[in-house]
Amino acid sequence: MNISPRSLVFSLGTHWDVIEWLVQKSREQLYFEPEQVVSVIAKVYPNLSVMECEETLRKLANSGLLEVLARGNALQINSYVLEFVRGLTREHELGLSAVLHVRVQAIRDANDKLNEGIQLNNMDMIRHAAMNLSELFRQISQQLDQDRHAILDIAEKAKASDSQLSAAHRYREVLQAYDHYVEPMAQMMDSGATGTFYRYLEQAEHSLDKAVEKLTTQGSLYTQRQHIRQVAFFAKELRQLGREVLKQCSDTLLPLREEIRQHNQLTTSISYLLGQVRKRGLTRTFRAT
Repeated sequence: MNISPRSLVFSLGTHWDVIEWLVQKSREQLYFEPEQVVSVIAKVYPNLSVMECEETLRKLANSGLLEVLARGNALQINSYVLEFVRGLTREHELGLSAVLHVRVQAIRDANDKLNEGIQLNNMDMIRHAAMNLSELFRQISQQLDQDRHAILDIAEKAKASDSQLSAAHRYREVLQAYDHYVEPMAQMMDSGATGTFYRYLEQAEHSLDKAVEKLTTQGSLYTQRQHIRQVAFFAKELRQLGREVLKQCSDTLLPLREEIRQHNQLTTSISYLLGQVRKRGLTRTFRAT
């Protein structure tokens, strides 16, 4: 569903009290059941009837403030709204691939905690580790989407730049983006032994499946098991998103990079030829060539 940013901001102002409560609760649980949201609405607006509370819930979902998960009817706060309301500051500019690399490495650490919780039969540790993984998946997914748009913007700016400028100047950002983001990203997403992105996500998905089995044998609530399944499903979606973003970024920048490479080769050849002309003269140079 495409939500207008203006409409989203307006809706956030209208329903701020409810979203603020839900954001505070999001520190303690991954997703919300519709009944939980209705309960929060009733607390914030005690004068509303049950039907009015349910209508408010529909408005929250229709406005995009809350999103219905792909499987089941659980809800989560729109990731952009969540980040804004929490008041998080952006990371220092370490370089796009460096930030992504740190978050991918954090998946391994959170997965280790999850496996430890499974071995110790510690439900609280399992729940916290799953929450950490879900938060990391959310951050990586959002970053990948932002990076994709940034790459497309860089390419469009390069194509639309003044043709009177040198190719090296026009495509400088393209080369930097390819060398400092696309290539490191490709190495990280390599399916071989050296790649970490797919491997860590697969490991996390398998551990989450084990956690669901553990919760099932312990007779835990269905909603708890369903929430863990949602995190595992998120890991699978994230692998697909990583492939799509890498392919799109490569397909966008590689032709431009190849164009500047060929331009540089041509420039080098012309410079060499002019140097020979200056040294040997026009007739001798072209006869030899």
